Amino acid sequence: MSNETKLDCHSSRPYRLANIIQNYAWGTRNSEAFIPELLGIDVEPDQAYAELWMGIHPNAPSSIIDLEAGQLSLSRWLSDMPRERLAVNGGLSNLPYLLKVLSAGEALSIQAHPNKQDAERLHQLDPEHYPDDNHKPEIAIALDFLDALVGFISNRQYLTLLEAYPEIKALIGSKANNIQNLREGVQALFHIGEHDEQYIVLTTKQIHQRIRNKKNPDEIEILFLEQFEKREPEDLGLLFLFLLNPIRLEPGEAVFLAPGVPHAYLKGNIIECMANSDNVVRLGLTNKFCDAQALNEILDYDSTSDFRVPQSKDGYLNTYVSPTSEFRVKALELPEGESELFTSRTSLTMFLVVEGEISLHWKGTDSSCSCVMRRGQSFITPASLNEFDILSRKDSKIYLVEIP
Repeated sequence: MSNETKLDCHSSRPYRLANIIQNYAWGTRNSEAFIPELLGIDVEPDQAYAELWMGIHPNAPSSIIDLEAGQLSLSRWLSDMPRERLAVNGGLSNLPYLLKVLSAGEALSIQAHPNKQDAERLHQLDPEHYPDDNHKPEIAIALDFLDALVGFISNRQYLTLLEAYPEIKALIGSKANNIQNLREGVQALFHIGEHDEQYIVLTTKQIHQRIRNKKNPDEIEILFLEQFEKREPEDLGLLFLFLLNPIRLEPGEAVFLAPGVPHAYLKGNIIECMANSDNVVRLGLTNKFCDAQALNEILDYDSTSDFRVPQSKDGYLNTYVSPTSEFRVKALELPEGESELFTSRTSLTMFLVVEGEISLHWKGTDSSCSCVMRRGQSFITPASLNEFDILSRKDSKIYLVEIP
């Protein structure tokens, strides 16, 4: 009698995920609420729907939907059999990334993420506000659009800013040894924010009055007016609005945010993938904990970086090329009736269907197996599922995350 284990359709197969929605105040609401529409669920009046988390982070852990056992913790399920479920080659004890849908109805905080060394230090010093010791490199991909601020303006733009806003020039000039250097100007703002808050208040009020008197304020000035009404005038984030680059991503375009890159998402619906961490160092434009001193220590001042992510297309698959060891994000766009074969697999893959409807096909020892996934559903294929294909039942778009 053969010792070989026979596989049926349930021994190694895709598993649907049950995920948690985060209701942060900046999320979209009512008719604009994107996440409920994606998931096909009812919208609660005036409830903010900000993020959908897919992963094992303890702040909002996912579960797998097992046909026999019901919902099981994804983290525990993976760690029970890491070689069969997570990575055949070993080396991983649990999922190294976190996948999200983020839906911003208004501006998020100005923030940056620590590198691994800084994350370990911040977690040790302040575990309440820095809940883990991991870094958080992340990619953001626009589903419809994304308006955001990413990275510092150039030194040339900074000099133009000082001439356009004499209030900022006077403020920075009171502390900066070299007012014409952006880095020294930013350092001066941090110092004044810590030691002379009333000067920040005076400056933001003066700028507010200046912009209100303008006939045609630009997009950053309009954003300043909106945030001034929501925040206290001593919020340093109000001044940083002028120091960061505004960008707009069209559908499918992406940016990569390395450690230390200052940024703020303003509005739009995106796919986000990051190392498995929730470490955020905030400066302002939020009611949450801000830590200007920590941000000052981790900021990247390189204004020459191109934060947009290059893409590599192979048939129906499009790979977002980012320098991360934790994740690799791809988009699969399948016209109705077309299919994509996944073979020679050695690690787990996570999928999210954002458009259309698909069927998955795989083989047991003596049987052919299939299941259907629809818009808004997410699922994983374990490492032990060596081969399967995806067939589009309607024009479909799927985002998937692999472990490099």
